[in-house]
Amino acid sequence: MRKTVFLVVCLIPLIGYGQFRKKRNKVIGVDYFQGVIFKHKEQISHLITDHPVGLRVTLDQKTWGDEAWESRYNFPDMGITFVYVDYKNPILGKSIGAIPHFQFYSRRNKKARSQLSYKIGLGLGYNSEKYNRETNNKNNVLSTYLSFGILFEVAYQYAINDKMNLTGAMAMTHFSNGSIKKPNSGINVFSINVGLNYRFNDGPMEYIVHEDLPLTHKPYGLTMTFTSGAHEASRIGTGTYPFFVLSGLLDKQLNYKSSIGIGIEWFHSISIKKSRQYDYWLEEGKNPDFNRIGVMIGHELSVNQFSLIGQIGYYIYDPYELFDPIYLRLGLRRYFGDRWFSSLCVKSHGAKSEAAEFAVGYKIKW
Repeated sequence: MRKTVFLVVCLIPLIGYGQFRKKRNKVIGVDYFQGVIFKHKEQISHLITDHPVGLRVTLDQKTWGDEAWESRYNFPDMGITFVYVDYKNPILGKSIGAIPHFQFYSRRNKKARSQLSYKIGLGLGYNSEKYNRETNNKNNVLSTYLSFGILFEVAYQYAINDKMNLTGAMAMTHFSNGSIKKPNSGINVFSINVGLNYRFNDGPMEYIVHEDLPLTHKPYGLTMTFTSGAHEASRIGTGTYPFFVLSGLLDKQLNYKSSIGIGIEWFHSISIKKSRQYDYWLEEGKNPDFNRIGVMIGHELSVNQFSLIGQIGYYIYDPYELFDPIYLRLGLRRYFGDRWFSSLCVKSHGAKSEAAEFAVGYKIKW
């Protein structure tokens, strides 16, 4: 099983490679980093014993304005970051990750020698060590070999010549299994990165600037979403069970980039249902309803066929009250045409992750 998971993570870069293998102006980069494990919970303090170190290899495809969205976002790069982290702690071991990403530039003059950029990515990771009750019970951050990987980065690069750049960055790399199994505190590495990148398969560097016309289509929509997955909601060993969410959201498109909306959703978790039998805080004979209803507001940032989802919600019906009443949802959505989509999101209550959500949906416009 471990070998299978390892191969899946290693093969992820090949999935993205096909989309730009025939295009020109690719960039390969290598950087070394050293960092710290962020103590977001007191329960993980015993694991912070040294400074993690690591290596990253990135493969990027530059954009030049072939499509309007590329000009709209100042010609971002699309690519994959392959990361290796050594936590310098045998309890945590090592992690590798393959994380598809977008890299956005802040400076309009893309031919300037110095550039400031921002990177965001979501992918998968493989952890060499995980929680085991008998052999590794101090590892309360990673309980599965396979995890989700999230990358945020602010970077500066300086052109040494027409093809090579010196790079420096501040990055945050996160690995977590989305509470598929407990314990799941997750691990966050804040790092300083130094490296080089090289642009090869060179082509013309003429940027095509598109002027956005006023919106001509109907800006209002009703987004209907069915979400599912599996999680272990409460204590270690209570078991992983499926959950289901039905959502409806009324939204308005503000411009070519952004939409805002308000919605309502119903949550049904079998794991929460079963956790009641282990809850010693419940009065004898009490068996509160485990279903929940929430209202939320959200923002969607569209980048070509993808969009970044951010939502904040509040439970208006939650008799059991296992979690705090306010919840957050962050994730990535992929559209297939104008109406159908799928998404991967993480739902949390503050720093406490509840679940990784896999969704399909349909949007009605008027």
